[in-house]
Amino acid sequence: MKETLIKNWDGSQGRIIQLDIEEVKTLCRPGEGADTCIWLVVGKGFECLYFNRRAVSLTGEILEERWRKGLTVAKRDGCDVIRALESYPAKGVC
Repeated sequence: MKETLIKNWDGSQGRIIQLDIEEVKTLCRPGEGADTCIWLVVGKGFECLYFNRRAVSLTGEILEERWRKGLTVAKRDGCDVIRALESYPAKGVC
């Protein structure tokens, strides 16, 4: 897991967690429907946007709004492993 600070399109600061394939399978569970984490995206590899939930995407949407409206197949709001990072600022490798 590697954590990176980014600047969002709206100028706010965001945090992205980069995951390897084993972390994705274990933590995010792609292909598991409602048990798939909503914050898994593919950017520069697999990324978790849990701490970047209010960022406006390239399409002008906010992923959290789509999820709350029920417009996503994935339904799970993160995992305990990622939530545990909440109190730690980005420092590179977690």
